[in-house]
Amino acid sequence: MKHMSKRISAIAVASLLATTALAGPEDGTLTVALSHPVEALDIYMGPGPEVAMTANAVFAPLVAYDSGTQSYVGVIAESWERVDDLTMEFRLRPDLVFQDGSVLDAEDVAYTINFITDPDTRFRLKSRFAAFSGAEVVDPLTVRVYTHEPFPMLLARMVGIPIYPSDSHSALGENYSEWGRAPIGSGPYRVTEFDESTGIVLERWDGYQLGPRPDFDRIVFRAVPDRQTQVAEMLAGNLDVIVASSPDQISTMEMMPGFEATVIPDMMVQYMYLDAANRSGVEVFRDQRVRRAVFHAIDREAIRTNIVSGGHAVPELLRLCLPYQVGCPDGGEPQSYDPELSRQLLAEAGYADGFDLQVSTWGPSRAITEAVVGYLRAVGIRASVDAMTLGAYRQKQVDGGLQALVSSYPYGGLPDTGVVVDFYFGSEDRDYFNDPRLQQLTVEANVSLDPDTRAALFREALDLVQEEAYILPLSSDPTVVIHTDAVSVNASPRGDVLFAQFSLFESFGEVPIILGWAD
Repeated sequence: MKHMSKRISAIAVASLLATTALAGPEDGTLTVALSHPVEALDIYMGPGPEVAMTANAVFAPLVAYDSGTQSYVGVIAESWERVDDLTMEFRLRPDLVFQDGSVLDAEDVAYTINFITDPDTRFRLKSRFAAFSGAEVVDPLTVRVYTHEPFPMLLARMVGIPIYPSDSHSALGENYSEWGRAPIGSGPYRVTEFDESTGIVLERWDGYQLGPRPDFDRIVFRAVPDRQTQVAEMLAGNLDVIVASSPDQISTMEMMPGFEATVIPDMMVQYMYLDAANRSGVEVFRDQRVRRAVFHAIDREAIRTNIVSGGHAVPELLRLCLPYQVGCPDGGEPQSYDPELSRQLLAEAGYADGFDLQVSTWGPSRAITEAVVGYLRAVGIRASVDAMTLGAYRQKQVDGGLQALVSSYPYGGLPDTGVVVDFYFGSEDRDYFNDPRLQQLTVEANVSLDPDTRAALFREALDLVQEEAYILPLSSDPTVVIHTDAVSVNASPRGDVLFAQFSLFESFGEVPIILGWAD
């Protein structure tokens, strides 16, 4: 059998280098399972995990992020400089082309920015780009990007903006939502087959200019929604890679000869917060002692090592931010597991006999929530699981009905602590703390262009969260890739553009500077 190297990046930019893969190595094909069909390879129109998984191989952005140095590196952009508080100028690499042979220049960058900021362009999560006011061409290789106000996360947002060819994309007119069914990018793979029911076929683009060409000729994404069917297909030799869905699935596959599971740190975290603002009518959490009691009742270490898939292989989560995010302060001391102290605090606050509590959750956090509820019952709190769909959870959150919440968050893939504070304290929908100082710190940090000032503001904000027991960071939630033993995975901690947990194809070759993060 011909030995073939194959490298992929999964969330944290996992590189899959193989010699003799079990599924299709003879013809240079890597086969990967999709848990949900993809309607279009367009991260703007369909910002879902499976889209991120596939689109990252096809498109490239202006910049990437080096988590080791916590700095940005150029991809399409060769260099950049801030012109003023509202303007960033990018100089592009010369002689770039798209996969159809058309020139990639400043016009395409300006077109893409203006397309996503146009009020008439409608797509989910458009608020991610609300800070941008537009872009204009200076010359064929120079483009200026404008924001409404000083925006320190501009480069972080640029990591998640794939550039589209202006001629081909604009030709669709009002039918721009059709773009992702036959897209044209500048990444290392091009789409040759697309069927939202059966899957997607990508072929290596030999005209790729932004890094080493990947060794693997083809990537086949197969839609296999049922998890048991994924395992069966892998055992039959029809799949190379699946993303694990549970600790049980991991342990089952690891016991099978010829298969391995590799943990890849990423930007997904699990957390718990309490209604300190009394939006839900449960007044107990106005008392800091009660909030501390709840958090001291929870064994974070047991949850991380026994319930979170791959949690045993990642460090304790000490802050709401991750160490490689820009501005994330070091240190951090979450409330320790101390059920005796929890009972003591409850008694001091007048709740020696406990109280009733609904702990809301949705989707992937259900198992963690069940464990949390068990710990709370052990100290006398009459807790129950309030499991909902994503839509029902969001509506209840907006309506102010959450008494307590256990949930996950991928930080939008942004390598900047500004997105952390904005997520929790910058939105009325999600703010269950009503702390004016936290709100002020969030605003100041996300308009300041001075890194030292931002770092100080982030530290104060996250220290305050800890002191007041507003939010408990439970665990980072890594991706676990199940693969044949012919595949080796580089599990370097990095991140991803939008949906870290599912983005398998950010980087290729020995110098991975493509979509998302760089080595």
